[in-house]
Amino acid sequence: MVARISISLSDLTLIKVDNQANKRGLSRSAWIANAVESTISGENQIGEELHSTKLALNKAETDIMQLNRQIANLNNQLQEKDKTIESSARELNLLQIQLKNADDNLQSARQDKTNFELTMKTKQSEVEFLRSHIAQLTQSISQLALPPSQEEARSKRWWRFWK
Repeated sequence: MVARISISLSDLTLIKVDNQANKRGLSRSAWIANAVESTISGENQIGEELHSTKLALNKAETDIMQLNRQIANLNNQLQEKDKTIESSARELNLLQIQLKNADDNLQSARQDKTNFELTMKTKQSEVEFLRSHIAQLTQSISQLALPPSQEEARSKRWWRFWK
């Protein structure tokens, strides 16, 4: 069933409708009917497009929120890693100081060792000198001393020596 309606248009609008209808080879009534149908179907399309656009926008907002959460998590992890790095750097500095102190102690110990070795060599040469001196003294005393039998005879007296 086809319904008939009447509309009021301005002269300028009526001229534009006639020009468009002639371009398409349609009557004025057919062109207006097509325009009304396309407007109605266009509104449905616009409503559907609006709905799909809203859905896409909501999805995009959700994605953005998830990305923001991920960024926040990554920032937190980065801060934790920075703290770990700072802590490790402090530990490294302490270890370097301890290493320097140990190296200084080692150098001091080496110097002490060298000094002790020099002292030991000096003492060793003194001991060797004293031993050689004692050997010389012992030899000279033995040359000056009486033979043991005569010494014994003197200490026991000659009359007791034969007993």
